[in-house]
Amino acid sequence: MWWDNQNLDSPRELKDGRHLHFRVWHDVVESKHVARVFYWDDDRKETGVALLAPGNRTDVSALRALIQKIAADAGLRSTYSRELRFPLERHYSDYGAFPEESAMTGLGGRRSSKQGAGEQ
Repeated sequence: MWWDNQNLDSPRELKDGRHLHFRVWHDVVESKHVARVFYWDDDRKETGVALLAPGNRTDVSALRALIQKIAADAGLRSTYSRELRFPLERHYSDYGAFPEESAMTGLGGRRSSKQGAGEQ
């Protein structure tokens, strides 16, 4: 589910004047909370996602703190750097969209029926 409230998706201004945009996805898998914090700059040249495995804090305070750290620290952004496909909602709405998620929970991954045979 996409987190559409509590201003988690508000853009943050970087020191160089660019804006970093955020989108948070969360779900419950095997009775544990999981989340993803997606980010991208204005030109979508710098993109990435932080995958929060079961057991990590996924409450609003923790997510806000992570967003602030990602916005403030270019080194941390490089840790989470990954090419993303847009619109995010089309490609990343189900748990298991990233191979690492299967390893985090032991699930084989779930795919949406909306996704075509060639999409993941």
